[in-house]
Formats: sequence, structure tokens, C-alpha cells
Amino acid sequence: MTASGDPVPLSPQQEWIWESMRFMNPDDAAMTRTNVCLAFTLRGPLDTGRLERALADVRRRHEALRTSLSDLGTAPHTHVQDAEDSHPPLLALVDLSGVPPEDQDTYCELMAGAEEHRLFDYVRGPLWRATLVRRSPTEHVLVLSAAHLLLDAPSVQLVVRHLAEAYEGIAPPARQEQYRDFVRRAARPPSDADRRLDHWRRVLSPLPAPLDVRTDYPAAPPPVFLRETTPFRAEADPEALAGLRGRTGVTPYLIHVAAYVAALADLCGARRVVVGSTLTRLELKPDPHAVGHFADLVLLPIEVRPEHTFGELLERVRDTALDAYDNQLPYLRIADAIDPDFTARRPWPARALYHVWVRGSVLNADLGPPERIGDAEVRPFEFTRETCYPIELDGDRYAHVYGQNVVPTLYAGPTGLEGEMTYNRAVFTPSGAQRYVDRHCQNLEHMLKDPQTRIGEVWHDSGR
Repeated sequence: MTASGDPVPLSPQQEWIWESMRFMNPDDAAMTRTNVCLAFTLRGPLDTGRLERALADVRRRHEALRTSLSDLGTAPHTHVQDAEDSHPPLLALVDLSGVPPEDQDTYCELMAGAEEHRLFDYVRGPLWRATLVRRSPTEHVLVLSAAHLLLDAPSVQLVVRHLAEAYEGIAPPARQEQYRDFVRRAARPPSDADRRLDHWRRVLSPLPAPLDVRTDYPAAPPPVFLRETTPFRAEADPEALAGLRGRTGVTPYLIHVAAYVAALADLCGARRVVVGSTLTRLELKPDPHAVGHFADLVLLPIEVRPEHTFGELLERVRDTALDAYDNQLPYLRIADAIDPDFTARRPWPARALYHVWVRGSVLNADLGPPERIGDAEVRPFEFTRETCYPIELDGDRYAHVYGQNVVPTLYAGPTGLEGEMTYNRAVFTPSGAQRYVDRHCQNLEHMLKDPQTRIGEVWHDSGR
């Protein structure tokens, strides 16, 4: 492999991912499956040879797609392969046209799950893979998976958008911002870094104590994390949601955060819940079309009081999020500064600095996946969730990386009404996890129907 330029250290965002991989698998970090995988249905005529040539053009455009690691030690650097070097085939083709449609669905879901947990060779590369499943002459499923160290989910969507442009013969810009440009900027601390650290010392003091979570099976901690996912949708008027957003200035994501924090405060008896999520510091990424891993972990410590209304809670969540964004620093630097055990216990801290993970939709109409690739219509692949590839991880280590492994995590859908709850079936029965789903949806409905409802009244109604 011919290297293009000097080796580049990991960005703070990549270092966070690498630290978690080392902690999850101390003997061989590269054996940790931390990938991002997206699948799309393509309906219409498609030229597979043209699609593969377009993939090669996108690979040439972005250094991130030609990146691998120098080694698998504690502080690896990245190497970029020369754009014109030879490479393995970029598009794997699978023909299911002779398989019954109902079996095609199952196969596509299992294959996407397997791609999400594929082991990549971090030294030799490539650290991404595209698979095209042919269901019929006019219907295909495109699966794109990448090591999370390499790309975040919005970047995977951008790769698909740039693939559509290359398929149409649209030339990329003469000067494409590369990930190494972001790494150089991210390595320089902001001029007010000390002030930002003081903010985090203040809002995270005392350090988050574990939540008192009621589980269906003993959890002290469970030996494994077995992922199960339950979709939900609140019974509420979309117009009420639009009105609430207009009055409070909160996003659908923050509405979900407020509702779930109130649910955890009720179910766990907590008055302070720290939410973990991700954001991209836009001042470090001036080119919205650059791809790589830009997302950093952000902490949202939120106070919940029964005498407050849902409207007041929404304002608190909004203000907390704005403060977090204004004072954002790399997560590892925040943790080093406020937790004296953090550095000593690397490759990961003695405990996570947040209680629960809440992620939002990464769909972006301007920078997300395209509407078409050539004459083929592009739509997200619909999963039934009945055949998803299972995850089995060391539960104790999973808890340190992703928060408490007994607290169900939340995916907040883009409209503010729907989403998914992910829980550990080693400690929850489906009905036990449903308590969290029901309480979250109940809070969403109360919040939209009457934001002046006092939170404690809902707790009383729910039997607390």
C-alpha cells in the first residue's frame, strides 16, 4: 500500500471510539464490532457496473475511505492509501432474484445485521464495504457498512449521496475538505478551554450516581448484554407537536429527551439524570460534504422536580443542551478533568459519566441520502425487527462504555412522536421493558396535550 502524506494521529473523536474498543476487548481491540451500517431499497433500473465505477470515484474523492491504522496499540496513527493504488472490489453483488420475496426480506435483514457486526482488518483496510442485493431486475437493496472509527452515520449517508452524484457523472469540487484537516483543527484546544472545563466541573459535580433501576432479573451486573428493540409511537396530534416546538423552540429530539428523563425520574426515583448523546462541532467542520468521524459525546445533566410542569422541564432541557453545545470539548478531556480515576483506569474509566444514551435521527434532507440514484428511487430499507442480528457483549464492560447496561436506551425518531427503545433482555422481560416505553409515551402525550401539567401529577397517576 502506498501512503499518501504523513501518518495522522487519531482525532479526539476517534480516540474515544478506540478507547472504548480497547476496553471492550483488551486482548485485541480490532475484534470489537463497532460499525455503522445503513441499508436502502433502490426501485428502478440500475447499472451495476456504473455503480461500481461511481464507488471508485467516491473512494478517490475522500481520504477517509482510503484510511487504515498504523498499528493496534494504545495510540495508533492513520495512514491514507494513494487514490490510484489498486484495491479489492468495492461492491459485493448478491443475486436473490430466484428466491421467494418473503425469504428475500429475511435474508436482507440478516445480511444487514451481519454487516453491522463485520470484523474489519484495521491495518490492511479497507474499513468499509458496500453490498448490492438484486431482488429483481428493477429492485435492489444497497447495504453500506463502515468501521465507526472511520465514519459516523451522517457521513455514511453523505457517501451514498456522493455515490448518486458520481453515478450521474457530476464532478466533485476541485478542493474537497479531508478528514485530516478536521484532525488538525480538533487538536488545537479552543482559547476558552479552561472556562469550558470549569462549566463541566460545576454541572457534573457530584459525579453521577447509579440510578436505582428495577429489573425483572438480578442485575449486579449481568454477564452479557443481549440487545432487544421495541418500536413505539405516541398517540398525539402532530399539530400539537408543531405548536409546542413553535412556542418553546425545542427540537423533536429534545422533546424525547425531556419525556424520557421524566420517565426515568419516576421509575428510578431520581431527581437528576445525565443523558449521553452526540454532536458535531460545526466550527471544526466548515465543509458540510466532508466525511469521517466528527461526532463527539455530549453530556446533558438534567434536574427533574415533581412540582415543575412539563413546559418548565422542556425549557430546562433546552437550556442545558445550549449550554452543553456552547461549552463542548472532547469527551475524553472532560472526563480526565473531572474524574480523577479516569486516566488511571484507562483504556476506560471506572464508570460512565452518564446514566442513559439517547440518540436522535441522523436524517438530513440536504445532506442525507439522495432521492434517486440514476433512475432508481432510493428509500430506507424497512426492517421488521423480528430477524435482527443479535448482539452479545460483556455486560459489565458494555455498561462502562454506554452507560448503565440496565437502563433501556432511546432512539428518538425525527418527528418527535415515534422511536425505539433498546434494552438488555438479560435483565428485562418484554413486559418489564414495556414499562419504560409506556411511561415515555405517556409523558410525550401529556407534554403535547397540556405542557402546564405538573410532572408529579403524572407520577401520581402512574402509581408511583
